[in-house]
Amino acid sequence: MAGALRLARHRSLPRQAAPLNRHRLMPHNAPQLIPFVTVTNWVRAARRCGIDIEAIFRAEGLTPAQLHPSTAAIPRATLQRVMQRCVDDTRRQGAGQHFPIALGETFAFEYLADVETFIATSATLRDAARALAWIPPLVNPYLRFDLSEHGHQARITLSFALDDAPLDATWPFTEAAFTTIIKFSRTLLGEEGAVGQVSLRHARHAASATCEAHFQVPIAHDAPIDALWFDRALLDRPLGGALPALHEMAAQRVVEQVAQHQVRSLLASDETPASHPLVAQIESACLAKPRLLGLGLPALADELGLHVRTLQRRLKDAGETHSALLDRLRFRLARQWLADPTRSIEDTSERLGFSDRRSFTQAFTRWSGHTPTAWRRLHHEVRLQPPV
Repeated sequence: MAGALRLARHRSLPRQAAPLNRHRLMPHNAPQLIPFVTVTNWVRAARRCGIDIEAIFRAEGLTPAQLHPSTAAIPRATLQRVMQRCVDDTRRQGAGQHFPIALGETFAFEYLADVETFIATSATLRDAARALAWIPPLVNPYLRFDLSEHGHQARITLSFALDDAPLDATWPFTEAAFTTIIKFSRTLLGEEGAVGQVSLRHARHAASATCEAHFQVPIAHDAPIDALWFDRALLDRPLGGALPALHEMAAQRVVEQVAQHQVRSLLASDETPASHPLVAQIESACLAKPRLLGLGLPALADELGLHVRTLQRRLKDAGETHSALLDRLRFRLARQWLADPTRSIEDTSERLGFSDRRSFTQAFTRWSGHTPTAWRRLHHEVRLQPPV
């Protein structure tokens, strides 16, 4: 195990299609909202720990109207503060509970039933692990799970897709996520589960003994990565309860839900104004004159009445680049124009400055994970769904 922790290279398993490139295509400094579909899970965990989560929500300015699981989305910083309050209040209770463990143990897919069906009907752990790719778009866009193999070992590594993810804010989420994965592995394999060892980047804390007693496997703290380690052979051990037809039906429904969630997220982002005045000015100019998207930086600088170098410097000061901003604006206009069924894809491609439809399709697929035709269909389906 110690040697494996020092490995710098490993062979990753094949993944599903790349998800939406959220960080490149979201406005700079846009609010980092997290879907709060697990709110009832938090309520159950708080009840188990004997703490008043309603008071915690109220202290963070969260009202009942904001907390319906199917529509709730709260700022990342708020969720981190809620977690820390829950951890602290649970510790003060002195009842031997640890909130991240309670949160992971009580987790259930109430509003993501197809994901649980997919896991429960998997033929192998390798197959069930496909569900890890659905956690970011459906539960938390900043979590990243990577299943990899090396020699006789396999591991599930957890990372956070953030440049400013301090360890003292993320460790409770790591412990909660690992608790849930261990819980499901025990459901699939029996009480012994799959995990043989846990490595955690954070140091031991007051409740580490509780974690060790719950995980029932060795825990290495101050490790280079957050990971669950297990015997590679377990990945392909046949599981009881496999139902291939139901399994694939559930997978298809989840893939559709992920796609529709991406559509809704991007439609919401279209209504978010740019936070930097220069970015807002550029967006306004390009949306009014889409031809600027294909004329390069000099034409944009001329439109704004700036020297090219001045524009470059100000973009850098705003934390932007011309290419990233160009992609974002093209993607936004493409979504708007694809929503119009009377406008052809060829016309959209030409107006955005692409040389041909194929180039546009490749770019749009890279941005969204879907072809323009598939996006148009998903957009239509989302618009037809009644509001919750």
